[in-house]
Amino acid sequence: NGIQHIFEEDGSVLYASLHRYGHGFYPGTGGAHAVGEGAGRGFSLNIPWSSAGYGDAEYAAAFERLLMPVAREFAPDLVLVAAGFDAAARDPLGGMEVSPAGYAYMTAQLRSLAAGRLVVALEGGYNLRSISSSAAAVMRVLLGDDPPPLPPAPPCRSAARDILEASRAMAPFWRSVAAALGGPQAQPRSAVARPRLSRAALRELYGTRAYPRRRRRSRWPFKWRATTPSAWRGAARRRPAWHRFMYGDE
Repeated sequence: NGIQHIFEEDGSVLYASLHRYGHGFYPGTGGAHAVGEGAGRGFSLNIPWSSAGYGDAEYAAAFERLLMPVAREFAPDLVLVAAGFDAAARDPLGGMEVSPAGYAYMTAQLRSLAAGRLVVALEGGYNLRSISSSAAAVMRVLLGDDPPPLPPAPPCRSAARDILEASRAMAPFWRSVAAALGGPQAQPRSAVARPRLSRAALRELYGTRAYPRRRRRSRWPFKWRATTPSAWRGAARRRPAWHRFMYGDE
């Protein structure tokens, strides 16, 4: 939050952070709505995680769907990383499950920016074994090794909802985000109406993982009622955006 405060009115610096947020988690700042102030409005990208237990799949989804598109559109000359490893697995405070392979993946993604001009500074973490293994994985990528492949997996539903919330907050300022959500093109340094999420964009953002549908149960003493396909489609249209994002048109 200190780094964000320093640059929150500076439009020449893009600040991005993935962190725990809410439910009393310290320091309680960095919500998705915190997008910067004045000339720096739209240049603070916060992806606040609402729950613990997120791992490689959730962080990779945030990078692929939001952070990297914005970073490429910004086109930085230099990338500085405050490398906090408190999101690593087995950290007693962070409560996340990011593996060394996950940190290597994120490093490789950032290394593709600014012609490889990337500086990584050790910041935090509270488990020495997790810090050492994660930092070693990052260093291997900085030295030119390819990151180990991550198993393909979609993010959990709460993480998908968190990424969507952050995407909505940034869509008015970045064309790549607005286009991904199926909304109007962004207007630099000005606020526009939040774009409506198309079902295709939600499905593309989350993936194609299929979830079992709940069975409808009768409630005694009410009678069974016939349900037509058109009624089901009407019910689907009334579902919230995150639900359509998860389940598609089913």
